Amino acid sequence: MYYLINNFKSRIKLSNKKESLSADDVRRKQKLKTILATIGEGLQEIFKTHILEKTGEKANLISIDKVFSTEKGTSKSRVHFVTYSLNSDVGEHLVNVVVKFSSDETRFEKEIRNHSKIANVSKIFSGVHVPKILYKSLQNRCIIYEGIDGLSFREAKLDLKDKDLLAGQALAAIHGIETGKLEVDSYKKLVLYLLSVLENQQLEEEILDLMLPYFKAMEKSTGATRIHGDYHQGNLLFSSEDIELVQNSLDITNINVRVYVIDPEFIMEGRDRNEDIGTFFAKPCIKEFQKTGNIKNSKSKINSFIEGYNKVLKMIGSDQLLSEMYPSGLTIDFHMASYVLYDLVDKVLSNQLTTYSEEIKDKVKLLKIMLKEGPFQNNGMSI
Repeated sequence: MYYLINNFKSRIKLSNKKESLSADDVRRKQKLKTILATIGEGLQEIFKTHILEKTGEKANLISIDKVFSTEKGTSKSRVHFVTYSLNSDVGEHLVNVVVKFSSDETRFEKEIRNHSKIANVSKIFSGVHVPKILYKSLQNRCIIYEGIDGLSFREAKLDLKDKDLLAGQALAAIHGIETGKLEVDSYKKLVLYLLSVLENQQLEEEILDLMLPYFKAMEKSTGATRIHGDYHQGNLLFSSEDIELVQNSLDITNINVRVYVIDPEFIMEGRDRNEDIGTFFAKPCIKEFQKTGNIKNSKSKINSFIEGYNKVLKMIGSDQLLSEMYPSGLTIDFHMASYVLYDLVDKVLSNQLTTYSEEIKDKVKLLKIMLKEGPFQNNGMSI
């Protein structure tokens, strides 16, 4: 959620129109291909190690035949999933890496620092893995991560309940067992900012009144920890190798499916554990409500997620379940409502709507339901 707010002003300026491929775009792609090829020339030793591990043979001469890449990201950072097609004296090979360019030195250095905080998380719990940094260049503000043979949350052929359980396990490992008191003022400031943008005093007062119990719940909790800051389905991959083992299995409880957690740029200390959980489920919850008018499936999914989360908490030495860190109830509803509020503000500004517009009335309704009814407040309590 913090990541979304932090990038709010830049995101609302983005056009919804699809752009055609201009001459500048073509030149940029050609330039990128040249840059990636140059980067590849500097990865010779990494390529040799990869080939040795895969084939058992030592390559002495390597040349790059082709470079393939797909791109995602924002104006602030671009991520390229790159495949190098190689020729060597021991055959042909494909090597995958992930190349990330940061827009400025500050973001580059922040990601390096944040990566170091969770780089060894697999030593805490073997079911979660953070890709290694193979190379970094301050001059080019470029970080190269090891490639991952993994399937996205959507692609992995697992039961949705199992996916949510695995996602919960991975997040518990990232969060760890350290606890502490939460600093609530930052959350209050974010909410006040978003509400002020809506320019609806009646709604602002109503939402603030509904959020007051959640602020108090956070103040009483000991759920402060290091959070991922951008924990969503797109930043998780499931090991292809492990998935193959469970394709025909009805039970994965005894199989260790590794979850790869990527994009550590927005890791923060001393934040609410439930913030990452709210971020993970907010968008699917919005879609479910728009489609069905209820959020029953989201409640079931969060229960599975917390089941996995609590399982790993115990495994890594915690003497508390998630719910026990929140004596006044979980604050997932607050964070999901904050996400809905952000989405609401985004629609109002980018489409020049008001809070009374027909196009966004469902989001206003969902926002109030989350805060009034607290549907996720007691999730996982019985586990």
